Amino acid sequence: MNAPKVTVSGSFRKAMSDIQRAVAELTDLGGRVLSPSDPRVVDSFGDFLFVASDRLRTIRTVQSRHLAAIEASDLVWLVAPDGYVGTSAAMEIGFAMAVGTPVFTDSTPSDLTLRQYVTTVSSISDALSHTNDEPGGGVIDLLLDPSSAVESAHAHFDLIESQLLRPSDRSDLPVSASASAVKRILRRV
Repeated sequence: MNAPKVTVSGSFRKAMSDIQRAVAELTDLGGRVLSPSDPRVVDSFGDFLFVASDRLRTIRTVQSRHLAAIEASDLVWLVAPDGYVGTSAAMEIGFAMAVGTPVFTDSTPSDLTLRQYVTTVSSISDALSHTNDEPGGGVIDLLLDPSSAVESAHAHFDLIESQLLRPSDRSDLPVSASASAVKRILRRV
């Protein structure tokens, strides 16, 4: 099985040590951190911090690369100490939802709206387990294996139906994770 691809989001200014710990833990648990892969601070421009994995150091290029990493990731790990989510991380959550990448955290965001789009788990390892627990063994390419992809999509639709129409049959996967998996299957066409 391939290592789960993860992007870490959060306030570099307020929580860099927590972000560094998250990157280290994700790596230790077998995850492949796409961004920031090397979160050592090496430069700054105003309040914006550049890390060692930022090869080109312009704010827009760094942010665009981070967004590309979110789209390529199996999940986003949100560092939100005491529920704090800054403006950039809020944008990244919105982007993750738009491209179908689920967002997990162990510290529930203070903002009520953001809470609706972030799944709170007890640990990073719990978040990683969601990448392995999806019906059908994760996202399957519709063009390479149509039968398995359709079967996987059906399993996700069954979960969505169960969660929306029979709320007492709650699954440990949030509706957004199942919807994201179906979007990923379909967007490959």
